[in-house]
Amino acid sequence: MGTNSKLAIVALSLIASCHNGSSVDDGDAGRLSHLVRQYRKDEPMSKLRSILVVTEESCPTCNKSFALLVDNYLEDSTSLVWVSATGSMVDITPFRSKPDRVVWDYGDSLQALGIIHGSGAIFLEGGRSDTVVQLDARNLENSLTFVANRMDAGPIVPANGVNKGI
Repeated sequence: MGTNSKLAIVALSLIASCHNGSSVDDGDAGRLSHLVRQYRKDEPMSKLRSILVVTEESCPTCNKSFALLVDNYLEDSTSLVWVSATGSMVDITPFRSKPDRVVWDYGDSLQALGIIHGSGAIFLEGGRSDTVVQLDARNLENSLTFVANRMDAGPIVPANGVNKGI
């Protein structure tokens, strides 16, 4: 089975299982854009491909595993790492040592929007929310694989070869 086939199967299973992969409605997308501007005026939403969210809520194993994965993308200029973890359950040392792409949100402003609860990823296309990956213990491996593959794939380029989002 080819890499693309495996990625497609993982993506479909992730989207089909437990609402882990979902999209965001227009109202939520507007609130997310406003929140990003509040924290990062220097960061246009149209240039972002993802917001990787690290918390200490819910599944401790999920949070620790996701924090380790996110460490690999701290220098990705198309991603923000949104951290509301204090370091009591998740090692946040890497985020402190490479703060350029990190938003510290101890007020849980992102969680308050209701788009994502706990750790996970919000993928963006053209400045708008495309997919939300919510981590849970039952689908942790598939979710982590999906996020890593999506991050490693780079920008999604339409058939006409022009990506207006980035």
